[in-house]
Amino acid sequence: MNITELRPSDGRKSFYGKALVLTSDNKIQLQSYNTIVCEIENGNFKRLWGGYSATTMRHINAFIEAFNIQGGGKKWWDSLEVLG
Repeated sequence: MNITELRPSDGRKSFYGKALVLTSDNKIQLQSYNTIVCEIENGNFKRLWGGYSATTMRHINAFIEAFNIQGGGKKWWDSLEVLG
């Protein structure tokens, strides 16, 4: 497994280690603080965490932008089924 820090897409300098991208053979996961919140598996985006916070939403928005996933924002997040 490869672990890298996620870079902000909103002009901030850093997430200061609070948002990590975990990459394995066929999965790319976003860890926000200590929780895996979503993943991309075989090209499909999956919501794994049923919660919401403004900070974690910034992490999710940067993650989906980095991997060219359509969506973003609270309304979009709330519309997704929790699969985890």
